[in-house]
Amino acid sequence: MVNENNITIICSLPDPASVNIVEKLRFMRNWRPVENNCFKAFRFKRFTIVEIEGHHIYQDDLDTRLEECGIGSNLIIFASRHSGKDGRKILTVHTTGNVNEAKFGGRACELAVPAPYAIRNLIRSLKSMCKDSSFEATLEATHHGPSNLHTKSLFIEIGSTRTEWRNDTAGKIVADAILMLHQDEVPVAVGFGGGHYVSRQTKLVCEAGIAFGHIFPNHQLPLLDRDLVKQAFLKSGADFAYFDRKAMKDDVRRNLAGIIHHLGYDVLRESDIREMAGLPFEMYTAKVSG
Repeated sequence: MVNENNITIICSLPDPASVNIVEKLRFMRNWRPVENNCFKAFRFKRFTIVEIEGHHIYQDDLDTRLEECGIGSNLIIFASRHSGKDGRKILTVHTTGNVNEAKFGGRACELAVPAPYAIRNLIRSLKSMCKDSSFEATLEATHHGPSNLHTKSLFIEIGSTRTEWRNDTAGKIVADAILMLHQDEVPVAVGFGGGHYVSRQTKLVCEAGIAFGHIFPNHQLPLLDRDLVKQAFLKSGADFAYFDRKAMKDDVRRNLAGIIHHLGYDVLRESDIREMAGLPFEMYTAKVSG
């Protein structure tokens, strides 16, 4: 089991979805104020809610600032809104970082440290709890800031319009998922290929015994070089790579496979992943090689 002693939930006061989620959290449990000179904060057992005035995506170094105020974290959860032109009623989970320039927070060509086990647990909980609602749940590919955090972090979001951001059902589902969070260790992959809503990776996380760290959609693949791929594997603590082969161009796939193999990692197919059946990666590879 992963260390879950200090989970910090960041509430951005200008963000209506963030406020919605945190209001549900505070209603559901008995939170007590946390004495410090920097942030308005509240604690319940292993969880701490921290309120900030700025937007989540521009919070590089937030973990350092929290630590300087006596608020240490094993995991930072950014409770946030998701914006989409399609207007889908959606709940999403993803990690952050930039593969090129930093248009929306973070730093150029820098990836945050993902929380694969937490992401896996949260998306599975959201999927389960969405069944009786009008919302759907999905992973998203890596995007936007912050990127300069040494603490594991993730975004959990309500989308896609102002109506959904304030939706009580959505806020309660996300709050429930956070409070139920536990992090079982499973093999971790870096994902390549697919659309922004990485449907194949979402399906694998929900149906097989793996987790994903960074996930890169089709439009990001040509921007990936050896340094970025290495950064993705090391920060994700990944065991292997997964390709959404049907979504990838052959030349891009071959180039990425060469980089990944040169770094010492394997690319597993969906059938390989499902065959793992929850085995630790070292046991699976020993079984296959034996």
